[in-house]
Amino acid sequence: SGKVQLNITNNKGIYKQTEEPIFRIHSRKQFPTRTFTTSSDYLKVDYLNSASYYSIEDYTSKEVIIPFDAEYTKLSADSDGMYFKLYMQGLQPERYYKVLIRHDNQDGINIYDDNYYFKVIR
Repeated sequence: SGKVQLNITNNKGIYKQTEEPIFRIHSRKQFPTRTFTTSSDYLKVDYLNSASYYSIEDYTSKEVIIPFDAEYTKLSADSDGMYFKLYMQGLQPERYYKVLIRHDNQDGINIYDDNYYFKVIR
């Protein structure tokens, strides 16, 4: 099955409007195949496919601030895993925002909404 578990590993929770943080997405299979190894599967870098996007929503009003977009909100990847960079100056200060991740695969469209949220301050 294509179900995976996602975590945003470096979310500080509070960002100034001048910041441009990089949010790292750590993924692993929800039900990994049992293997006998000398290191933890939790340390292995897994990648979602290229049809993976982020969206930003106002936490209180549920209004979509940055919608999923195949071109502009596609997740990037490097040797440390998947990530996206977010420019906080485009967001209203003193509000909470929620990150949603969309992953399209052979099982369909999966949207991960695990209350990954942060606040923007002045």
